[in-house]
Amino acid sequence: MKRYIVTLLFILIFSQAAEARDVLVLLKSGARQCKIGGTSYVIRVASGGVTPAITGSFSLSYAGGGSLSAGAVSYAMPVTVTSSSPIIIDGVSYHGSILFEASGSGFNIVNQVDVEQYLKGVLKDEMSPAWPVEALKAQAVLARTYTLSSKKHGKYDLCAQVHCQSYSGVAGESPAIDEAVSATGGELLKYGGSVAQVFYYGDSGGFSASSRAVWGKDIPYLQARPDPVSYSSPNARWQTTLSMQQISSSLAAAGIQVGSISSIRPYSRDESGRVQQLEINGSGGRKLVTGSQFRLAVGAGVVKSTLFEFGAGTVYTPQAALPSAPQSTAQRNYPVITDRSTMPEKDVDKLYWMTQNKIFTVQELVSMIGKEKDYPKFIAEGEARMSGKKLPAAPVRQPAAQPVYNTAAGAPQLSMNGASGSSVTISGRGSGHGVGMPQWTAKALAEAGWSYRQILEYYFPGTALERGY
Repeated sequence: MKRYIVTLLFILIFSQAAEARDVLVLLKSGARQCKIGGTSYVIRVASGGVTPAITGSFSLSYAGGGSLSAGAVSYAMPVTVTSSSPIIIDGVSYHGSILFEASGSGFNIVNQVDVEQYLKGVLKDEMSPAWPVEALKAQAVLARTYTLSSKKHGKYDLCAQVHCQSYSGVAGESPAIDEAVSATGGELLKYGGSVAQVFYYGDSGGFSASSRAVWGKDIPYLQARPDPVSYSSPNARWQTTLSMQQISSSLAAAGIQVGSISSIRPYSRDESGRVQQLEINGSGGRKLVTGSQFRLAVGAGVVKSTLFEFGAGTVYTPQAALPSAPQSTAQRNYPVITDRSTMPEKDVDKLYWMTQNKIFTVQELVSMIGKEKDYPKFIAEGEARMSGKKLPAAPVRQPAAQPVYNTAAGAPQLSMNGASGSSVTISGRGSGHGVGMPQWTAKALAEAGWSYRQILEYYFPGTALERGY
């Protein structure tokens, strides 16, 4: 009897663990019809009845009253389709099972699939399989962490669209992607024992942003960071010209009424150089609009990031560019630090701070990241380099008479010039919201010899890379 109970408990625990690895991906919501196909799949209806194995395709339509119809045949929802082979929904193949659930005057189509299998269908849409494997591994960890962090669509974990994670099912798989997912199997980032909130995007323009600046939520490990390596990308520099009427109409469609615009200018920037607020003067009066509101209203594909200025644009080379060779410490003159009040408390952040203040070279920082046990020794070395220098008291900061912004070391110093007239030229850098890991920088860092662990440590300091299952 005891053996039976132990065995039963083992089975229950194992089944729960296995179930926990499945995710529910909302493929379509409120659908009225779809085409289903595959090889040797079965259909289970709400009553528990199961059809014989089916091969081929047919159309399913919403029949009202919580049921689906296939010609003269009716299926009461929820309906579950299972197969050992991929199931085809409207021409796209998926592993796992497909759920059809009633939703309003239609039905939801949901893919229940193992997390690792799901990731293999995600990464190809998020990062090129031709990129270095260490960059792909970093992307795999972030995609896995993002997937397991919270439910994004009610009882479903996420959808298949880009605002969650783009998911192409079987078509998103490739040998390089499979390798990256398998090599990091089960690994995710945690903070304080919980799954971390992680984000990634295309191109930082040289400097990432903090979650506080972009979304108003201060997350300790999502802070502004200079890119530690130079790189080129399709959106490293971009430019667009818009008429004031286009801007006014786009803002009005987003619920922001400014009328006919006479002038527009940056009102404030965050520590990464991104536009935090714009001042818009129009026939509807003076309005302050956030950089994110402006970007989304005009179109994220038009204004590709909030790291922009009005006019032709200024020249910017990241100050944290990776040196071609390590500098000899014996030949370096270390700067006098006039204000230590900004030095952070955490060891890893102290190393970044010292690097930004040219106590360490970026090359030295690269060699230190990931060696947590040696951080105290590295910090002691940094303190030793600063010793013997008389540090004056921190200057008293006077309140500014008009809006200003502070930039972190190495951040782009973009113009605060405004624009008027019938049209405006916008010059920008990078693409995406700017928080977390920039994918093009991850590629460049992997090419420079960084491991995926070092990349993640740099952009998510204080998090721990752990196996979640």
